Amino acid sequence: MEKIMEYNRLLSLIKQRRSIRRYEPDPVPIEEVMKVLEAARWAPSGDNSQPWEFIVIRDPERLNQVMDILIESARQCRESCPRFTFIHPERLREATTLILVCADPRFKTAYPRSEERHELADIYEENSGRILIESVTYAITYINLAAVSLGLGTVFWSSPGETNTAERLREALNIPDTLEPICCLPLGYPSHLRQIGISPKERTPRPLDSMVHLDGFDKSKWRSDEDVAKHTRVGRKVWAEFYRTGDME
Repeated sequence: MEKIMEYNRLLSLIKQRRSIRRYEPDPVPIEEVMKVLEAARWAPSGDNSQPWEFIVIRDPERLNQVMDILIESARQCRESCPRFTFIHPERLREATTLILVCADPRFKTAYPRSEERHELADIYEENSGRILIESVTYAITYINLAAVSLGLGTVFWSSPGETNTAERLREALNIPDTLEPICCLPLGYPSHLRQIGISPKERTPRPLDSMVHLDGFDKSKWRSDEDVAKHTRVGRKVWAEFYRTGDME
């Protein structure tokens, strides 16, 4: 019975997570920020390498400098990728804390590798890159869930991983060239009344049965090229409505 209760509490927390793009002006106490990062500290990683670094930005002048870099990157993305509807990134200026998540690729040497055969060396080198990103992604997930548990919100901002943006962030924040910026997570108290995007009722994942394949891939569940093309042609709110109702009209 206790296990069932723990699972239900966890699932409830997961369902409460939202991508928050509007925040109240109240600053997040540094103690709460550290609680979020304490959760991330316990994330699993390849060979227990813990290949992450967290840069917390709270100084108003530095915060504005980093926001300028990120918003400029988002503007370029809007112009180049009009279908990808990043909603008003300027509103993220309301966040009083940013967490820049970086990966340390030096730890890839801790993951499986081979010096005996060229083919295996290439395979393991490619796989070590995946292990690095997967490890950091665990930490990011823990940050998201810890934020929800504390009544905070965040959103995954991927542009720090773009080459030009990463270089500007390295210069602004004195980041060693070796480290790879992965993403930025604004952290703040959600402004629910002004929150825009998919509402809780509309946020419906695919049915579990449509994505689970027992003892091998069930081809009857295969999403056709046409299904994928629909996703690339329509807005994300329309796609969410499709998952909820089965209707794209």
